[in-house]
Amino acid sequence: MMSLKTEQDVLAETARAIRDRRIQLNWTQADVSRRSAVPLGTLRRLEQSGHAPFLTVAKVLTTLGMTDRFLDSLGKPPETAASMNAFLAPSADFTKRRRARRARFAA
Repeated sequence: MMSLKTEQDVLAETARAIRDRRIQLNWTQADVSRRSAVPLGTLRRLEQSGHAPFLTVAKVLTTLGMTDRFLDSLGKPPETAASMNAFLAPSADFTKRRRARRARFAA
């Protein structure tokens, strides 16, 4: 599946989600820093810009209880047709529609 989001959009949404979750838990940045063993300055930069090494993001996600949601989002994307012709081609699962026959009355 193709997305119209840029790398900057991904960074901004990640930063926003982490900050929102921290606030939802009523934790300060210092609380998350202490619990995740991520330096406070690094955590601040992550929440402001989304920039941080992946290991840092993983530590923060784990600390905030967001790992399952993150890993679920990495699941296999839905199947898509390789081309328009493949999309329009009849499916192998296709069965011809059948109708019930009307009862015939003897006259």
